[in-house]
Amino acid sequence: MNKPTQSIKRQNAALPNKNIIIIGASGSGKSSFLREKVDFKQSRIIAWDPEEDYKLPRVRDMQTFKRLCQKSGFGGIRVAVTVEPTESNFELWAGLVFALCHQGAPMMILADEIADVTRVTKASPNWGQLCRKVRKYGGTLCAITQRPQECDKTIFNQVRFKWCGALGSTASYKSMSQEMDVPLEQLKALDNIEGKQVQYWLREGTLPAQKHTISFKAKRPKAKA
Repeated sequence: MNKPTQSIKRQNAALPNKNIIIIGASGSGKSSFLREKVDFKQSRIIAWDPEEDYKLPRVRDMQTFKRLCQKSGFGGIRVAVTVEPTESNFELWAGLVFALCHQGAPMMILADEIADVTRVTKASPNWGQLCRKVRKYGGTLCAITQRPQECDKTIFNQVRFKWCGALGSTASYKSMSQEMDVPLEQLKALDNIEGKQVQYWLREGTLPAQKHTISFKAKRPKAKA
């Protein structure tokens, strides 16, 4: 893709908010949803990927990622970062990612397992800046976690969409029942069938949450030789 010219401002306050937080236990359908909605072949996509879930070119140390960012500027960059999941590494990642954001060069940003690297109260400085400003700078932020009650409040306040699948604890269900404005028993009643379907709730802004189903195609048996 062409890099934005210097005459185009980096930010545009009129850009829509497409940011989303995805919350669900392992096996709840998070990856299935992302495969449906995210173009992993797009020219500008960066992932914080401690569990190596995304099929992207991968770097395993922050210095290599920093050099890659300096080289790409506002041009193409496709990379997953898999390093030790510490707050300091995540803060450096968030700062470098924000420096690449430009309204003239849209970018998808995936931040996985954020409960391991964020604070329960206010977000750390670089991560907070990315959460608050990414929309105006042409980025779409997708934050992913299994434990909502351990995430910072900043990301919850800055997303337009909230996705909730099956959860792993009563505390998580109580937390998301309030966030989604869905009764606790309804939230717990998702009908997930291994190999056949997963269900999830999706809420946009203050609109009522809607329940959705992802169905999987049955695998055809291999023909006998």
